Formats: sequence, C-alpha cells, structure tokens
Amino acid sequence: MGRDKAHPLSAQQHENLEVLLERLNRFRQMYGKPMLVSSGYRPRAINAKVGGATNSAHLHCQAVDFRDNDRAICKFILENPSVLETCDLYCEDFKYTPTWVHLQTRPTRSGKRIFKP
Repeated sequence: MGRDKAHPLSAQQHENLEVLLERLNRFRQMYGKPMLVSSGYRPRAINAKVGGATNSAHLHCQAVDFRDNDRAICKFILENPSVLETCDLYCEDFKYTPTWVHLQTRPTRSGKRIFKP
C-alpha cells in the first residue's frame, strides 16, 4: 500500500517483517489456498484511525489480517490446531474477528496460540 514510503520502516521492523513473511508463507503452504491481506503494517496514525490497539503487532510488522468472510481460514485453523504451533503463529479469537483472521508472530503473555485481543 506504500505506507512504508511515507513511514519508513526501522531496522527492527524490517527484521520483524522477514520473520512474519517466512512464517506466513509456511502457513499459506499448509493452507493451500489463496489468502487476501486486508491489513498489514500500520503506522501509528493509521492504526489509531482504524481503532487498532495502542501497541498493536501491526505497528511493529508482526501481524497481518486476512479476509475470511466465508470463515474458511478460521475453519482450517480449528480443524488443524497444530498449524499455529508448527508455523509459530498466534491468532486472535475468532469471536472478535468476524470477517477476517489476525495472525501474528509476537507471542502472547498467556502463551495461548488463539487469544482474546
């Protein structure tokens, strides 16, 4: 979306992005279907505008949201719970993401792979 041009990424964000892409590519390979990104990197102003959490993983290039209107990705994760551990990803509880799936690399405090945002 060009956000990185107006809001250049730090060295740490670049490192985070490399990790995120590697893990998401592994997930995508296991899922085996196209996935459409609805939200990725968000600079602070954009994150605030969309109502993102103050310390959202999106700010640090550690999260991506994928469109999931038909709940196919959600269903895949629920039917294959080990996929999150295999890919070392964490996912927001689907009750809070009715039309998208949020995947992130940043571990949760609880250690749970599916967590309440």
